[in-house]
Amino acid sequence: MQDAEHARSTRAPQPAPVDLPSPAHERLPRAGCPHRAPHGLLPRTAMRVQPLASTFTDNFFWLVTDADDALLVDPIDATVAIDAVRREAPSRVRILTTHGHPDHAGGNAEVAAALDARVLAPADAIHWPVPHDRGLRHGDSITLGASAFDVHHAPGHTDDHIVLHAPGILISGDVFFVAGAGNCRNGGDPGELYRTFHQRLAHLPDETRFHPGHDYASRNLAFCLHVEPDNGAAAALRERIADHARSDGPVLTTLGEERAYNPFHRVHDEVLQRRLRERFPEAVDHEVQDPAEQAFRALRHLRDSFQGP
Repeated sequence: MQDAEHARSTRAPQPAPVDLPSPAHERLPRAGCPHRAPHGLLPRTAMRVQPLASTFTDNFFWLVTDADDALLVDPIDATVAIDAVRREAPSRVRILTTHGHPDHAGGNAEVAAALDARVLAPADAIHWPVPHDRGLRHGDSITLGASAFDVHHAPGHTDDHIVLHAPGILISGDVFFVAGAGNCRNGGDPGELYRTFHQRLAHLPDETRFHPGHDYASRNLAFCLHVEPDNGAAAALRERIADHARSDGPVLTTLGEERAYNPFHRVHDEVLQRRLRERFPEAVDHEVQDPAEQAFRALRHLRDSFQGP
């Protein structure tokens, strides 16, 4: 679900599609452009990942195609979603819902009716159930053309959240964000989100580029620098995306880049743990025994109340 601080967007041109894999590598990707992985590092995939911008929320959602097979992920804006699919004209299209928040599942019924599309969604949702034709659980697979996604249960933002992984690609919904992490205010749990970051999805390769449901990069980077003013990588990325526009598509990075500078990915860093205890003692829950989880929870608490630019 979108952050309350973010204003609703106005209608804008849709971003260009992203073709994977890309050739060479940069430490920080140019805003709006695909992250580039070293040649031969990731298996080749025929998947084509296209960002689509909602015209009435701050969401981005995704049209993923392989040959004439298509998957619409979280198509909140039915008009944009239907137009995009009709331009592609696949022989089959399905809808995938990462979690049941209305800004991700709210367009399903209209899109399904217009495109005769089946809905795939978390099978065991408690707080945010989504009507579906196929329920998905951890370990399931979704075939797309000649490719396939693995389904991972990734709770924390909601109890039922799932993400999709294929070589080099992660469709992350509201779990991973550039320079941030999903909030836990609407059916979530920060302890579960910590375990999703540092246990459930910790095995995913650094080269994996993730595709989130919102682009909060600018504000999240401001928060990173509020917590760690000397975070040079966060400062460099913030400068690089200063002129980034929504019509450029979301800012995209890889898990490896996030693990190097994003504090939510670095909570095992003892320097960061000490800094949080010293600078933000009111945010630290001393009843939490694991210092890494304690730091993660403190960061999530601080981000919820962050009033920076």
